Amino acid sequence: MSIAIAQARHIFGLRSGVSGNIAYHDEQTVVYPSGANCILYNIDQKAQKFIPGSEKSEGMTAMAVSPNRRYVAIAEKGEKATITIFDLHSLRKRKILSSPEVQSEEYVSLAFSPDSKYLVAQGGRPDWTLLYWTWEKSKVMASTKTTNPQTNAPIYQVTFNPQDNTQLCVVGNGIFKLFRYSEGNLKQFAFQKMEPQNYLCQAWVSDERVVVGTDNGRLLLFEAGELKHEFNTAAQKDDKNKFLVQINGLKPLEN
Repeated sequence: MSIAIAQARHIFGLRSGVSGNIAYHDEQTVVYPSGANCILYNIDQKAQKFIPGSEKSEGMTAMAVSPNRRYVAIAEKGEKATITIFDLHSLRKRKILSSPEVQSEEYVSLAFSPDSKYLVAQGGRPDWTLLYWTWEKSKVMASTKTTNPQTNAPIYQVTFNPQDNTQLCVVGNGIFKLFRYSEGNLKQFAFQKMEPQNYLCQAWVSDERVVVGTDNGRLLLFEAGELKHEFNTAAQKDDKNKFLVQINGLKPLEN
């Protein structure tokens, strides 16, 4: 007697709370998490392909597609935080990454380098450890703590300079830091002198300029780590003079 096997044809919905949870694979295919799966949706053919989550996973926490559009990195929460890198053409696993340097059960943000050879992974509570991987060799090149020890404030996003494999930007609650990789270390540079704010997100607009969004509806333009301009995107204020509009994401601009 044959046994019928049910296979998914279409999965509906978008999993919220996943950092970097939507990206283009190519002009027709969108990559995003839904439930316990990563979905590749062809908008022309209206067809889906699936990358299932790990069996012992407690859910995806972050995602990143490489600049060469060949790979997707998926971070999953669990007893040990893990990152799995898949080939977007074959949908096969390329690498599974984990490190004893990270005490957290999750990674909160991922980013590939401009040449797609390196991966940075920002760990969550309690230690907020940032790892710089040569992912194809499963080798951690450098690590550092990114939050302030006095506050242990959350980190929201890490990105690479789009023109430089060695330069990173990290933002969080009261955290805006630039790091440069050199000789096995991640060293902070261009220290900020302004009053800390709750920085939610950021995007590079050139090799020296970063736009950062805050929870009170402001966009801050930094050049070489120095604040150059401030834009107020809030539409209105309430009676307590608090802005109602928040910036939740930024898209890099092209020159």
